[in-house]
Amino acid sequence: MQRTLSLLIAVLFYTLSWGQPGLYQPRNLSAAQARGTRTLSGAPGPNYWQNRADYSLKMSIQPPDRRIQGSAVIRYTNNSPDTLHVLNFKLAQNTHLGTSQRPFDVESTFLTSGMQILSLRIGGQPVAWDNQEVNYSGDATNHFVDLPQPLAPGSQAEIAISWTYELNTATDNVREGVVDPTTFFLAYFFPRISVYDDLDGWDRTSLNEQTEFYNDFGTFDLEVEVPKGFVVWATGDLLNAREVLQGPVLRRLQESQRSPSTVRIVTEADLRNKAVTQNTRRLVYRFRAENVTDVALGVSDHYLWDGLSAQRNSSATERVWVQTAYSSSSLDYPGLAEQARQTVEYFATQMPGYPFPYPKLTVFEGYSMMEYPMMVNDVSLDNPDDVIALVTHEIAHQYLPFMMGTNESKFAWMDEGWATFLEYHASLDAFTLRNPKAATFPGYYQRQVPYNGTPDIDLPLYTPTDQLFPEAYGFNSYGKPAAAYTALKMLLGEDLFKKCLHGYFERWQGKHPSPHDFFYSFSDLAEEDLTWFWQRWFFQYNRVDLTVQSATQSGETLRVEVVNNGGKPVPVFLQITYADGSQSMVEEPLRIWQNTDRYSLHVVAPKVVKEVRLLDDWFFDANRSDNGRSVTQQ
Repeated sequence: MQRTLSLLIAVLFYTLSWGQPGLYQPRNLSAAQARGTRTLSGAPGPNYWQNRADYSLKMSIQPPDRRIQGSAVIRYTNNSPDTLHVLNFKLAQNTHLGTSQRPFDVESTFLTSGMQILSLRIGGQPVAWDNQEVNYSGDATNHFVDLPQPLAPGSQAEIAISWTYELNTATDNVREGVVDPTTFFLAYFFPRISVYDDLDGWDRTSLNEQTEFYNDFGTFDLEVEVPKGFVVWATGDLLNAREVLQGPVLRRLQESQRSPSTVRIVTEADLRNKAVTQNTRRLVYRFRAENVTDVALGVSDHYLWDGLSAQRNSSATERVWVQTAYSSSSLDYPGLAEQARQTVEYFATQMPGYPFPYPKLTVFEGYSMMEYPMMVNDVSLDNPDDVIALVTHEIAHQYLPFMMGTNESKFAWMDEGWATFLEYHASLDAFTLRNPKAATFPGYYQRQVPYNGTPDIDLPLYTPTDQLFPEAYGFNSYGKPAAAYTALKMLLGEDLFKKCLHGYFERWQGKHPSPHDFFYSFSDLAEEDLTWFWQRWFFQYNRVDLTVQSATQSGETLRVEVVNNGGKPVPVFLQITYADGSQSMVEEPLRIWQNTDRYSLHVVAPKVVKEVRLLDDWFFDANRSDNGRSVTQQ
């Protein structure tokens, strides 16, 4: 009875909150609101909780041997109100198994034998693990293990686990693996405990190499053993630089942490003279990262290393150490440290105009276009515009999903869409592109819109992205949400938009926001009912499709009737062409579509108008053939 009463109160509050009536809510969210872990204002509830996993990782990497050895001690804290009887282990390396399902074909060199668990102890007690059973279970990326003792609320379990796996050698946009015989990039290289949250309990999402990730926050202590001559770059602070690097390299490293211009930490001469690392048979690099969701690392015995310092916040009171690691044959990486610095400073001071989340960032040359906390694994590219678009996009991810802890698996638009939006702003405002429309949003991500008439292009953004196949996944994760955030910025104006975005950040950084926490936070902070906007951009089957229904001129009055056939609310940008060849522009805000799908513009036109045309530079119109019309004179 008490639970029912609480739910009724929550539903009543829901109908009275800013902009919320009529907005679809899943049942798990309504239940969380009733329990007080989420609220209809978008802020975490008074009873909000999240579990935590802290990892002490020891890795042995011996290139060119592709076999990786690892062990970990995991301290898992149950902050939930539930007693846990099982743990779910996420095994991302098992996406490389031949038995794993993927929505696209892969190279044969992508396939491996997956992750082989060698031993598991929980609370000091050995726990059985059958690798064959896991690998042929139907979902080898999730494996539930019974706890020897139930884990009560507020208690902690210590898990000791060791494993081995073999790096893949694929070269087609792979997130981790062999870059060259003595250069490796490691990601998802350890068994991790799945998120247990207030919405779904255990995260059971299957990883399939398209699906991305959802991880708990924790502290990571990482030890990486490599042969002499090898440098390791990783998430977190390098704690023992003096033990592993020779003096001149160490001094340049320290200089780069203060320098606003690029310092060549490791040069080709250093590599030729074997003057990079300490001359010991075995090197152990130690890193520590606090309150992050993941770690990644790169190793090489022949990569160049650049570094410099970037402004971390608008007051310039804090710095970010930006570094790049790359091969001597790379054409774009020699200038990439400076581009990364400009990107970090743009994000910190302009858009989103919020302090950069971490004190360190490394861009590593690999075969991917992928992000990790404090690390970016990017392929080398020939086109300078693509280089800028790629690095700005991946660096933007440091805000979302890493600072915010969103569920990338189910709602990729909560991070990929924001990264696309921020990439667009940084690419155009901080850099000069040769062909801006082709390289960035909206052109790069939305160019398929006029040519794709299938329903998957119109799928609601709220559709769980782990249920989508590649084409619909890509459009719903990148281009469409970036257009939605652009429309939201235009609706609110830049100042209010930033106020709401910063408020959302402050409420949820270090936590796990759901889509509705984003919707409700913006409505609450804007003090405006935005239900109509969320409904049409995120929950409905629709598209951007405006039509010029009629255009007539009577004297100096031009009347243009525009119909919103697609349903998505976007601004009207009307280009007017006069009989003498001159042009002018009229803009109408997207609010005109809040309560209607038909709108008449009345424009003062002192000259004879020949033609009017709707422009769609930001929002690609699905049917451009009806965007223009000759003007009828009356």
